[in-house]
Amino acid sequence: MSSAAPAGYDVVVIGSGLGGLSTAALLARAGLHVAVVERNEHPGGYAQAFRRGSYTFDPAIHFTMDAGPGGFTPAMLAHLGVDDQVTFVSTGHTYRASFPDLTVDAVPGRQAFLETHQQMFPRDADGLARLFVMRRELFAQLAALPQKVGPRGLADAMEAAPLVFRYRMSTLDDVLSEYLVDPRCKAAIGSIWPYVGSPPSRMSFLLFNQMLETLHAGSYYALGSFQTLADALVSAIERSGGDVLLDSEVTRIVVDGDRAAGVQTADGRILGARAVVSNADAYQTFGELVGWDLLPASFRRRLDRGRLSPSAFALYGVLHVDPVERGLTHENFVFTTWDHDETWADIQAGRPGGIWLSVPTIVDPSLAPAGTHLAIVTSLAPARADGKWKDVRGEYTKALLETVERGIPGMKDAFEVVEVATPDTLSRYTRNRGGAAYGWENIPAQTASKRLAHRTPLDGLFLSGHWAEEGTSSLRALTSGRATAAMVAAELGHAGSVPDFGGPSFL
Repeated sequence: MSSAAPAGYDVVVIGSGLGGLSTAALLARAGLHVAVVERNEHPGGYAQAFRRGSYTFDPAIHFTMDAGPGGFTPAMLAHLGVDDQVTFVSTGHTYRASFPDLTVDAVPGRQAFLETHQQMFPRDADGLARLFVMRRELFAQLAALPQKVGPRGLADAMEAAPLVFRYRMSTLDDVLSEYLVDPRCKAAIGSIWPYVGSPPSRMSFLLFNQMLETLHAGSYYALGSFQTLADALVSAIERSGGDVLLDSEVTRIVVDGDRAAGVQTADGRILGARAVVSNADAYQTFGELVGWDLLPASFRRRLDRGRLSPSAFALYGVLHVDPVERGLTHENFVFTTWDHDETWADIQAGRPGGIWLSVPTIVDPSLAPAGTHLAIVTSLAPARADGKWKDVRGEYTKALLETVERGIPGMKDAFEVVEVATPDTLSRYTRNRGGAAYGWENIPAQTASKRLAHRTPLDGLFLSGHWAEEGTSSLRALTSGRATAAMVAAELGHAGSVPDFGGPSFL
């Protein structure tokens, strides 16, 4: 408990990930005085690119969705007046998945995706057709639902969206088993699971369906790296009179009575505010910055029950072969078994698994000198940031490259490691507990409205980003920022000032 913070800002946002920056930019555009406080020297969170010599790497975001003409992100950037600062280009291919004895191509377009999988797995051709009919209807029902369904509207919502309520607690494997009989077909359809950190036996089917339906419309890369997206949002904030305070760590959320009233930084400054938005780790936000003694005991118990997503181990380097000649696309999954649960067991045991190889220079040659290709090899890893990964980094790197070699022969010798990131690295840069890559694990019990609400138990304190309702992915972080901004704007007397830019709906 503290005395009232002096007047300063309408809103202070903690953290400059895409969820925080989009919240701040939209609130500033709505006429509110906003500050973003970021402990790192550069903005962007997972969107923050880094350079090593003449190479530019995206550490975590390899593509985004709904970024084509008329898409959510271009519409938001146009509203903010900075759409000229980011150029999105199609990645062409959706992804390629390497399984033992078979390569699965996921091509753009819903019908083309369906037909290619029917041709590969003719035994399940009819089941796939029925599954895709249901998936389309589910997507439409979810899109028609409001962001929030209160108790009074529950009966109407259940009548209007029966598929949503039927499958809201289903895993991907639950649903695939209703329609498909070939285990290899089911494994192929679930290929994208490493992107959200949970295998089909654990991953929320609603989340999977939203992601794959959006992917059917295309995936996109931001030319020059996704840092351009973060920088555009910073520009939008500053153009509207807001401040982005870098290299400035928040050490406390100031509480006046029973309401968040600003923040205190490491140098002792107090930034007063009418509302505070946290884009930071949930445990840090509530346990360290607020203090458990100011929150309901039941709320802490809920967080303690939460399951963290996996972390990641990533290799950034140079590819000394022509990736297209080697059959690579922008995004390539590597599975050494058809059994995704076996892969999950490897991850839990600290072995490489859930692996994908990104080659951004296929679509953006400007990231490296002419004729040079970059690649990023990522494996899911336990969310265990304990400072000990340095002891196994070399051994893990070797095992990861050997695993990739089994799926894509010749890659081990063709790949030159430039930089390595471990769960300790993710924890150091993001402060996410355990280095969790996606916040909460994307299981049905932690999807959408079952994640943390934007509005917290402390009045005046809001959440934005992947710990909150929209969940995982760069697109979802941006839509989370929009939802938070609309809620905060309404609370501060600016209702209706934050537009709805369309985009995928989330329950």
